[in-house]
Amino acid sequence: MDWKLVIFQTVGGLGLFLMGMKIMSEGMQKAAGDRLRKILKVLTTNRFVGVFVGFLITAIIQSSSATSVMAIGFVNATLMTVQQAIGVELGAAVGTTVTGWIVTMDISAYAMPIIGIGVFIRFFSKSKTWQYMSEIMFGFGILFLGMSSMKDGFAPLKNSEQFISLFKSIDGHTYSSVILGVFVGTITTAVVQSSSAVVGIVIALASQGLINFDGSLAIVMGSNIGTTITGILASIGGSVNAKRAALAQTLFKTAGVILMLTVFYPFKNLVEMITPGLSSINLTVHIAMGHTLFNVINLVVFLPLVGPLAKLVNSIFPDKAKKDDDLPENFISIDYNMIETPSMAIMESEKELLVMSEYVINSMNLLRQMPVKEQDKAVEICDIILKNEDRIDKYQLYITQFLLSLSSRALTLKDANIVGSYIGLAHNLEKVADYVENISAIIDKMRRKQIDFSNNAVEIINRILDENISYFSESMEFFKSDVKTAAYTEKALTKSIRLKKMVKDAKIEHFDRIREKVCQGGAAIHFIDILNNLDAMSSENYNIAQVVSGKKY
Repeated sequence: MDWKLVIFQTVGGLGLFLMGMKIMSEGMQKAAGDRLRKILKVLTTNRFVGVFVGFLITAIIQSSSATSVMAIGFVNATLMTVQQAIGVELGAAVGTTVTGWIVTMDISAYAMPIIGIGVFIRFFSKSKTWQYMSEIMFGFGILFLGMSSMKDGFAPLKNSEQFISLFKSIDGHTYSSVILGVFVGTITTAVVQSSSAVVGIVIALASQGLINFDGSLAIVMGSNIGTTITGILASIGGSVNAKRAALAQTLFKTAGVILMLTVFYPFKNLVEMITPGLSSINLTVHIAMGHTLFNVINLVVFLPLVGPLAKLVNSIFPDKAKKDDDLPENFISIDYNMIETPSMAIMESEKELLVMSEYVINSMNLLRQMPVKEQDKAVEICDIILKNEDRIDKYQLYITQFLLSLSSRALTLKDANIVGSYIGLAHNLEKVADYVENISAIIDKMRRKQIDFSNNAVEIINRILDENISYFSESMEFFKSDVKTAAYTEKALTKSIRLKKMVKDAKIEHFDRIREKVCQGGAAIHFIDILNNLDAMSSENYNIAQVVSGKKY
């Protein structure tokens, strides 16, 4: 036996299989585009919708591990509750069985023509939709080419007595061999980090007669436990909620396998009964059916128990006390897992931009209180604004780094524009916060030097600031609604022109007061500085309005 050929074909085939899944997944995500993002928006409804979304996303991206990692990331980012995440993970477990059914299609002979057609369409079609479809076809062909290579690699093992005896030890004829099969499936999936790949390997082995149905079923069951390792790794360093979601997934999948082990042979008979043909003849279809039925039964059993399961993991990982000045360190440490799925990564960046904007509006509202407060209160407000500015700077850094990493991925033109515009939006939000900090520092300096504005000056500053606050709030509400229309840009331009005129009129009135010697010299300089910052703030507000309306990239 040529062991070198066996190893090269098997390992190479597995590599092609995994790469085919990745390319096919990326093509499907691009083809789905905004539709996938809209699907994700419904996650906040109920557990049944979460199950459906988990199934659908996994069927698209061909990886329950990736879906679980994303769900954990969403929980960590407070986009989803632990209960909703459990529902998504239950649906993802069923969704990952789609890969098994795809692999059962015996079209390996057509892999090369499919690859060729995919490449031909990719290079000669100008339609983005057809280009995305060509990537799906190319990935599909590579996947089956990998399956064919794995089957050829395993073929010589039929003549190896050592391997025959090895697979006989997990033939499922005894409970000990079933448990051994579950263990093998768990360890193999934990190493490969893809239950779909393990199912593909099992089907390749079964097609060569190296493993029977009982042993295949045991290994496939074990793969459901092994796939939880990815979620566990993703939760390390994450929030308490992320750890809860990862633990919940591990608990229900492990409990499901243990439950099914108690009725393993009746379960096997049920699979054989509902699957057409004999398992000895139609083995690959029986394996796919067993994988699907196992996860559907798990779904039916554990969906009513989502509430108690969430309470259990909450008690194991209780909430930690949060300090007021905590910075968003978790954002950078967990969300890079989402980059593999751009639609989810964009949603995450949207959420973080909204959190960032809340700190900005908080600082703007605090600034509104400063000129009319006593010295001690003014100093306290100034300190809070400075802390907010520190947080805002952190958010801009993290969001920009995250989006720059995302921009290096395969994105649709529309998603690439969104990523670019969000980098700009993070900068605009930070600049507004800078102008707020500048004004607070000016007012604080005046307090320390015991310089006061006239009531008229305070009224003018507050009026222009109020307009900026209203402008900013309206733009961010528009951003939150996720409805992009250029019509808002026209409305925003009108606001911007009005603000510019207010600042210009205030300066003219101010110079009139100086000529009339109504205003103090020291206060006059600070008043102009504040007006200049408010003017710059209105310009940034217009930039924000352009971004959220989809006009500026």
